[in-house]
Amino acid sequence: MKMVLIFIVLFLTMAINLPHGMIMRLGFDADILIAVLVAVVLAGLLRNSQLFLVFLVVICMVAANLPGEMLIEYGIDPDYFLGILIALSLFPIGNKLFGK
Repeated sequence: MKMVLIFIVLFLTMAINLPHGMIMRLGFDADILIAVLVAVVLAGLLRNSQLFLVFLVVICMVAANLPGEMLIEYGIDPDYFLGILIALSLFPIGNKLFGK
C-alpha cells in the first residue's frame, strides 16, 4: 500500500508540472490535479500520525514566523500559532507521561 501511495504522489507531482497545454490535451484540469495531490498527501499523513504531527509542527512554525502584518491582514493573531506550536511540541511528552 505504501508503494502505491508513493507512486500516486509522484505521478500527480509529475502531471502537475507538465505544460498547461499538455494537461488540457489529456483532458485534465491543473487545479483538479493539485486538489487530488493535496487529498492524497493528507490521507497518507493521517494514516501515519507521527508524520502528521511533524507536518503540523512545520506548518505552525512557518506561520508563526511570517511577518506579523501579513497575518494581521488575514485577521489572524500570530500568538495563536505560537501557542499551537507549543501545544503540539508538548503533546508527545503528555502521551508518554500518561502512558498512551
